[in-house]
Amino acid sequence: MPKKLLLLLLLAALTAALCPAAAAAAEGSGGTYARIEQTGVYLYAEPNGETGLFELPQTYFVYVTGEYGEYCSVAYLRDTPGRTAVYGYCKSEELAFVDYIPETPYLLYNVEVTYTAGTTPMPDGGIASYRVQAAYYGSFSYGSTTCYYVETDGAFGYVPASACPVLDYPPNTEHTEPDPPPEDASPAADGSGAVNIVLVCALAAAALGIAFFLFRPARRRKERQEEREDVYF
Repeated sequence: MPKKLLLLLLLAALTAALCPAAAAAAEGSGGTYARIEQTGVYLYAEPNGETGLFELPQTYFVYVTGEYGEYCSVAYLRDTPGRTAVYGYCKSEELAFVDYIPETPYLLYNVEVTYTAGTTPMPDGGIASYRVQAAYYGSFSYGSTTCYYVETDGAFGYVPASACPVLDYPPNTEHTEPDPPPEDASPAADGSGAVNIVLVCALAAAALGIAFFLFRPARRRKERQEEREDVYF
């Protein structure tokens, strides 16, 4: 096998060894999750307490993407089929940050909203009321009235809680701490990282060594050839 081809193969192996580590680092550079562990935690449209959109369901999570003073930028119902993500802010002190990815981060719950015509005069055959299904996001207190922040047909808005049945969604009973790894798996996990480091270092050293032997001796042979020519002339 030509020496230069051997060098290229070793460099390719080194790159392949480094790529998984780079990918893992990139994957871990994103946001994190925070759990809603108390009532009254609002998602705000802006990082101030006067722009509350709705109260987040207790025991569920938000996806945290950044920090803005006393607030965090968050996403709710992010990457959830059938739901439109809502982006906003939460007070940092009201969030319980976790170091794992929850299996069920968001509440998927629909409410049935009943609309009535009220006292508006209608001809015979008029529809006095009708019902629609709406995706529930959270509650909002408007004076003495409780409203629900919902999405229906791609539009967001508030509906009175009195137009809907009483909320009856299950709490998220997911653990608040990650399960500890099995005892027999810990040494293997720790050892694999060290083995990867040693492998990368060994490949790098091998590539440098071959590069030295490929090009350094050739230079010496050239110098010796020039010395012989000087002797003859």
